[in-house]
Amino acid sequence: MDILEQIRAGYSSFSRPRQRISDFILNNPEQCCFLSLKSFADQVGTTEVTVLNFCRGLGLNSYMALKKALQDYLIMRVNSGERLKMAVAGSGSAQELYQRVCRAEREALQNTLDSASLDSLLAVTQALHNAERVFIVAHDFSRIPAAYLEHRLISLGVDCRPLDLQARSDMLRQLSAVEPQKGLLFAITVPPYSNDTVSTARFCASVGMPVVALTDCMDAPAARLAQTTLLCHAELLGMTNSFTAMVGLVDALAMLYTFTGDSLSSAEKTRRDTLQRRFDSCFDKQNTSI
Repeated sequence: MDILEQIRAGYSSFSRPRQRISDFILNNPEQCCFLSLKSFADQVGTTEVTVLNFCRGLGLNSYMALKKALQDYLIMRVNSGERLKMAVAGSGSAQELYQRVCRAEREALQNTLDSASLDSLLAVTQALHNAERVFIVAHDFSRIPAAYLEHRLISLGVDCRPLDLQARSDMLRQLSAVEPQKGLLFAITVPPYSNDTVSTARFCASVGMPVVALTDCMDAPAARLAQTTLLCHAELLGMTNSFTAMVGLVDALAMLYTFTGDSLSSAEKTRRDTLQRRFDSCFDKQNTSI
């Protein structure tokens, strides 16, 4: 049950002041996401204490928790373009908006890296070393950090394959081509969570393939299916997502993977160098016919 359904369900039992608060929220959920407690109380025509009591009556421990519940509701129901418009609404000037965005991006990266678990990162690097093939699944905007992760892993010599959620038969073919215990799935998803990404993680977990979740909280659906979860602060201005923090975490993961990896043997290095030169020479030659 979302926050608006919860309010509607209890409406008939509310006191008149609480019904007045409910009416304001039900009619203006977008506006309520960005109002301070004082502004909210003033617009409803009630006291801050009454608003806080209303929140507690819904099982929320603060006014901020109410705003977060309303943001979650809108994220699931409003397209990304409209959410972006909501996020920038209320900025007095371009300078003010720019400063808000810069501050939010810095805080997201700082909070993510400060709270990142080194043990979790090392567990992921170990899983990468153990895997014969790594799969990455992501949807919509999450494909941006997914592509960056793929680039980083391939540059480190990891056999890495993105999964196309629009081609399920091909996904199954790829996932079936490796023994589950020798594979590794990265499931990348942030609100609004992708059912297809979560379903892919559920399938891999059901057949015994290790799953790593890159997501925003431990209550996220993908996190419940993963052996290891890497948490990233993805929210930007309450109504849209940023992947600054996730890209930073991917960089840290790539560095740790390199640091914990065994050096290539002399023979393997020679073999790879030879293949690289032969590969490059084939592309250097001009085609005389197509």
